[in-house]
Amino acid sequence: MFSTATRAGLLGATRRSLVAPTVRAFVATPMRLTEEPQSVVAERARKNRPVSPHLSIYKPQMSWVLSGLHRNTGVLIGGAAYVYAAMFGLAPAFGLDMSSVAMAGSLAALPTVVMVGGKAVLSGCLSFYVFGTMRHLWWDTGRALSNKGVFTTGYAAIAASVLATGYLTFF
Repeated sequence: MFSTATRAGLLGATRRSLVAPTVRAFVATPMRLTEEPQSVVAERARKNRPVSPHLSIYKPQMSWVLSGLHRNTGVLIGGAAYVYAAMFGLAPAFGLDMSSVAMAGSLAALPTVVMVGGKAVLSGCLSFYVFGTMRHLWWDTGRALSNKGVFTTGYAAIAASVLATGYLTFF
């Protein structure tokens, strides 16, 4: 380790020169004994590391909340489409009838609460994804990129999604 006299001498020399080179602060690192394997030193260093903060320390902001919802609704809509396409393609192999008449009959047999709830979830995901995509396309033109624009387009996408979800669910 450097003594305080050496440290003061180095710092004093840089202060006196006309063009001061960058001087780094001295940081003590753990000493490694010769008989100690590298894995032990690495494990000791890992134990002294601070734990990284997670999302729980951040205040939710409209930009990242709506971005996450947009991504998740896209995954849900795409996943539902893939599952339906797989069911439709594999139905003859399992002896299932996936015609539109059979599907309409099975959906009509569901209780009203389940049918309306399913329509609300599906139409909510679809409408939010569509209006969120329109929001991103609007940003791609270079418009509404300020904080005010992000909030305005965010509230517009939420309002349009709520209206479209209500219309698609009940009409």
